[in-house]
Amino acid sequence: MVCCGVGIDLHSIAVPLGADPVRAIRADPQLWESACDQPPFAAAWGDEPLPDISRALLAVVPAGTGWVGHFGDRSFQQAEYLLDPAAYRAGHGAPSAEYRIIGGDEVFAGHATSGQGFPWRCSSAAFLEVAVRRVDALDVDAARREFSAAEMVELGVYKAHGDESFDDVLAQLRAFAGHCRAVAAAGLDLIITRY
Repeated sequence: MVCCGVGIDLHSIAVPLGADPVRAIRADPQLWESACDQPPFAAAWGDEPLPDISRALLAVVPAGTGWVGHFGDRSFQQAEYLLDPAAYRAGHGAPSAEYRIIGGDEVFAGHATSGQGFPWRCSSAAFLEVAVRRVDALDVDAARREFSAAEMVELGVYKAHGDESFDDVLAQLRAFAGHCRAVAAAGLDLIITRY
């Protein structure tokens, strides 16, 4: 039974992970706290002056950068399943390769979490290139044969209701891969979070 239209969304923001201010907020919880609710991660607070760390971040992040939503139908976990149903069936210990492709290669910082408590994760441009190659190399016919909306419900895949379309999930996965390709081509990395 579906309750409501609320749920968890997946967003990313392109940043240079190696830039000094980005490394600083990864290392220092207080700096991250000062920056997380300010540009480039959030809208400015009216006329209030920006903290130094926010100004430093804005200097290294391309102008106009902001959070980008992915998997508008919230099918991000269904995309993990689509990438390798057998691995998904086998269960989760450490984050699977499929989880890391969609949700980020590694934890951005232990202190960096979304408003709902999900850790910010990140992927380097090099990892994004690997992720894109994995999506591009997907054997669509084999994946289609393995894909089961009923099984996703049985496995507790997020937002699976039994009527999911392989083609819809694949389209969302390919759109995400296209975004990752563009970010990596620009020499940037991604911070990814669920909110």
